[in-house]
Amino acid sequence: MSHPIEVFFSSHHPLAGRIKADFAGSSGTVVKVRLAAYDGLVQDAAAGTLHPAFATILLDSIMGGSVMGRLEKLVPIATVGLTVNHLRSPLAAEAIHGEAVCVSVHNDLAYVNGTLWDADGTPIAIASGTFMIGTRGTSIRSRDKGQDEGNGKESRI
Repeated sequence: MSHPIEVFFSSHHPLAGRIKADFAGSSGTVVKVRLAAYDGLVQDAAAGTLHPAFATILLDSIMGGSVMGRLEKLVPIATVGLTVNHLRSPLAAEAIHGEAVCVSVHNDLAYVNGTLWDADGTPIAIASGTFMIGTRGTSIRSRDKGQDEGNGKESRI
């Protein structure tokens, strides 16, 4: 059985059509990813560095995936707090691997840590996040249709 991150990181995700992510080794509350940094977000052409938003989006995605891996039933989740410490900008097409771990759930909030590294194991970005479980928002897949997931009503987002 595949990890929920593989369902989430489908063609409906803003990055999924642009990068080939390998989630091998992901299990339960731990999401692991390997990929080549998307070169379409180059911020500094001379240095070949990407905009820091690439690392932020990737961390937010895999951290959310670690929350989904903890759930018995997939329900909408939302990032309510995300702190990312960018240690350096990723380089275009650079090999990156990352890991996110859902460390705790209390009430309807999940607490997650995530890190991205380069091929040498040097950290690129470190993050901590808080995710609300069971939000009323739409999923990525239902946004294209403008519908709330499963109930056929117009989206509020």
